[in-house]
Amino acid sequence: MQEDPPQPRARRASLSRSLGSSILRGFRRAVLGDRAALEQAEGQARRAETRLREAIDVLPQGIVFLDREGRYILWNKRYAEIYHRSADLFAEGRRLADTLRIGVERGDYPDAVGREEAWLADRIALMDNPGQRHQQRLADGRWVMIEERRTSDGGVIGLRIDITDLKRQADALEAALERAEAAGRAKSEFLANMSHEIRTPLNGVLGLLDVLGRDDLTAAQRDVLATITASAGQLNRVLGDILDFSRLEAGQVEIEAAPFDLAELLDEVVAGHAKAANDKALALELRADAACGARVIGDRRRVKQVLDNLLDNAVKLTDRGFVELSVGMGEAPDNYRFEVRDSGVGFEPREAERLFARFEQADGSLTRAHGGAGLGLAICRQLAELMGGRITATGHPGRGAVFTFYAPLRSARPTHALRDERRARDGAPRVLVVDDNAVNRKLVELILGTIDADVVSVENGLEGVRAVSRKPSI
Repeated sequence: MQEDPPQPRARRASLSRSLGSSILRGFRRAVLGDRAALEQAEGQARRAETRLREAIDVLPQGIVFLDREGRYILWNKRYAEIYHRSADLFAEGRRLADTLRIGVERGDYPDAVGREEAWLADRIALMDNPGQRHQQRLADGRWVMIEERRTSDGGVIGLRIDITDLKRQADALEAALERAEAAGRAKSEFLANMSHEIRTPLNGVLGLLDVLGRDDLTAAQRDVLATITASAGQLNRVLGDILDFSRLEAGQVEIEAAPFDLAELLDEVVAGHAKAANDKALALELRADAACGARVIGDRRRVKQVLDNLLDNAVKLTDRGFVELSVGMGEAPDNYRFEVRDSGVGFEPREAERLFARFEQADGSLTRAHGGAGLGLAICRQLAELMGGRITATGHPGRGAVFTFYAPLRSARPTHALRDERRARDGAPRVLVVDDNAVNRKLVELILGTIDADVVSVENGLEGVRAVSRKPSI
């Protein structure tokens, strides 16, 4: 083979050196460029992390990020402030469960005292199954609301909110509510006690007035007696309303269920208002369906109380015309409809509901003109609802009013024959009267004396037991 001439060989060597230098320069440029890009990317990442930390640090809530193993990744200043007793334990890569255990040993969590392992198990279970909001009490007296959520990579992000002020406000409201309820109970008890203390002697007065009215009196004396009786009766009704109101407010009224004669009750109710209606020349009428002659089961006293109140209002507020009580079956089975209609002053339709509010009347001047405490209709509505019924009202000014009372009353078997048989067998009634009030005992003796009853009157229960032992036929 022939060797290359010296000149071409030198040219090729020069070309190789030039190409190598170009490749080296290009490689250097590429390496330097990648390094710059990498440094730029690292700088951007550091700035983004700084911004993220600054952002979560300014949040008013505590924030913590955990990895899927429950190890600390990131937390903000507020989180460290809330758990300041444990802040020295926070470190990236440390498990939250470990800091909780150390905190329990230090006494950082009062609710864990005495049940440390159970408390830790409950807390870790909540962390392993995030999503349930719960509260945590700390040793410094503060309360923290905890809410945790699972992230897409299996980690946990936790939120901590200091709710100490909210808890204090809630405790203060609860204490205020308890004080208000206690004051309400004290008021109800006071009203009940005062009403009882006033009613006891008043009943004696009313009874003695009734006995006095049976004697021969002059016309002037009867007029004075009627005035005294009316005044005492009005006072008794007001006291009755106050007593019922206090009992209803305290939840002490129980509805009884016993058989009674509805027709007899209706006659008694209407008869009780006949004199007041007659004094005002009002037509007082009772219209009852044939079904109302049956015996029914219900609270006779409360049904009568509602009807008495409705009729009393109707007579008081009607100066001319009529007052009518109509009774029939309601739409539902064993449901009776009692309707009190009058031609009195009436009221604006928009005032219908306000009539049933406590201490309310459609026209305040009516209270001054006719008396009353403004409790009657409110009591009636509450009694009706306790019996499972309801009351409605309609009216127009100057054209009268209609009050409708619905009451569920189940039918009962008649017991007239049994009652008559008992009376025939037993003869004159024998009665034991036990009362610590001498006036009341005397009153009962006078009243029972009109039916020739055999009465034994004693002051207390012990004397009553002795009286029965001496005279078993009582």
